[in-house]
Amino acid sequence: MKAGLYFHIPFCIRKCRYCSFNSIPYDKEPAGKYVSALLKEMNLRGGIEPSSVYFGGGTPTVLPMESLRIILEGVREHFNPAPGTEMTIEANPGTLGGVDFAALGGLGVNRVSLGAQSFNPEELAALGRIHGPGEIIRAVDTLREAGIANIGLDLIYSLPGQDMCQWEKSLDEATKLSPEHISLYGLSIEEGTEFHAMEKAGRIALPPEDAQAEMYLYAVNRLEEAGYGRYEISNFARPGYECLHNLNYWSAGDFTGLGVGAHSRAGARAARNVSGVEEYIGRLENGEDPREAEEILTEAEREREFIMLGLRKRRGLSFEDFRAAFGTDFMSKYGLTAAGMAYAGYISTDSAFACLTMKGVLASNRVIMEFF
Repeated sequence: MKAGLYFHIPFCIRKCRYCSFNSIPYDKEPAGKYVSALLKEMNLRGGIEPSSVYFGGGTPTVLPMESLRIILEGVREHFNPAPGTEMTIEANPGTLGGVDFAALGGLGVNRVSLGAQSFNPEELAALGRIHGPGEIIRAVDTLREAGIANIGLDLIYSLPGQDMCQWEKSLDEATKLSPEHISLYGLSIEEGTEFHAMEKAGRIALPPEDAQAEMYLYAVNRLEEAGYGRYEISNFARPGYECLHNLNYWSAGDFTGLGVGAHSRAGARAARNVSGVEEYIGRLENGEDPREAEEILTEAEREREFIMLGLRKRRGLSFEDFRAAFGTDFMSKYGLTAAGMAYAGYISTDSAFACLTMKGVLASNRVIMEFF
C-alpha cells in the first residue's frame, strides 16, 4: 500500500501560548521510552510504501541526535523509502544546536520546516516562542551549510496587537532568506490554550476581520512578486517545491500516522492512536496496538471531506478525481450550489475544476459549508 507516513513527536522545550497540538515538555526518560515505543509501532505498520515521510510535533529536533538517528534508521528498516522520497522534519529555530543535519540528510531527511512564526521580537515573546529573529537567520544558514536544499518557513499573522507594518517586515525578512516554501497561518485561539484564557479575561483580542483579510491579501501579492506560487490557501512555494506530503492529504490520499494521537486513513477506513503519551508507551510495551478508535466513513462523510480539501487547493476540486472516487458527476450533484456560489463571486468553474476565487478564499469556511 502506498501512503504518506506521519510521525508525531510530542516533545517541546515548553508549550507556546497559542498551541493546541498534542505536546508536552521534553524529559529524557519518557522521551527514550517513547522512541522505543515508536519503533514497536513501526513494526506493526509494515507493508507501507511511503509516498512521503513527515516528522511533526511538538518539536522533533528537541530529541537528542542519537534518538533521531534511531528513528530514521527504523523508518529505513521497516518502510524502505525509495531514494529521493520527500522526508520532512519540523524544527524550532531555537533547538538546532545539538542536531547534525548533514547526518540527518544522509539518513534521508531532505526537507526542513522551520517554525519561524514572526521576525518581530516582541511578537515572538508574546507567542511564547523560545527563539528570536536572529536565531531564524542562523538556523537557515545552518541548514544550508548542512546541504538541506528544501527549507520551509512558517509565519503567523493576525496576532493580538499586530499591525500591517509589523506583518510587512516579517514577510520581507522571510523572503530575504529565500526559503523554498512559506506557510502563512492566521492565528486562531483554541480552547485549552493560554491565549484562550487570556482572551476570556479580556487581556488579548485578535485584529478585526477586515484587518486580517488585508494582511492575507498583502501577503499573497508580496509572495507572488517574490516568486512564490500559492498552491493552497495557506501555502506558497517556488516552482517544484510544493510539499508533497500535504498535497497528498489535500487530495484525500491515504496516510498512516504513527505516534501519540496520530491519525490514519486508508480509503474509507479511518483510525487514530491514543492521545496520552503514557498510555501510548504502555500499550506498545504490552504488545498492544495503540489505536483507540477505528471507523468506516460513510460516502457522505468522504464526499464532504473531499470537497473541503479540494477547494483549499488553488487548482481547486477536480471533477475527474471526484468521479473516480465516488462514481458520480460533481456538477450533476452539486451544480446548483456551485452556480449560486459562482453567481456570488465565491467560486469559478470550468469543464474540469471548481475553485475558490480570492473572494471565496477570504470566506472559505463559509463557502465550503454551503456544499454540506
